[in-house]
Amino acid sequence: MAPLNRQAGAVLLVSLVMLLLLTLIGLAGMRLASLEERIAGNQRDREVAFQAAEAALRAGELAARDFVRRGRADASVYEHREEVQLAGFAYADSAELARQPGYRLKFLRLLGNEGLEVGKGQSSYGVALEVRAVGYGFRQQPSGEPVSSVRLNSIYFVR
Repeated sequence: MAPLNRQAGAVLLVSLVMLLLLTLIGLAGMRLASLEERIAGNQRDREVAFQAAEAALRAGELAARDFVRRGRADASVYEHREEVQLAGFAYADSAELARQPGYRLKFLRLLGNEGLEVGKGQSSYGVALEVRAVGYGFRQQPSGEPVSSVRLNSIYFVR
């Protein structure tokens, strides 16, 4: 019979292997959490850019309507550009954005009675304008360029 005080160290070896496995699992979990954090940050930045572009698009449509109502809906509107200062922006002050959102108006054409009000017996005269808007998120690259941007277009018809 072998003496009881003689140990081969198997418990130490098994515990070190288990500790190594737990460390690898912990590191993998940390990397996954870090990746999910970056994904959530990028998604938030893109949502901010989308909302800024949407606000700029609405401001551009209002400007297009004002141009038409003031009688300036012709080639003078062609390539009208403007930056938008967003008041009451959902996330924060618009001054915190990487770049201010903006819109561009482009005169497309005067529209005559071309069946736009089919079946209503009314004539449909008006102006078609293209509104292009761009919005940016909060974060910037080291070069100063915004990390995320969203571009939206609409064709706006004003009577």
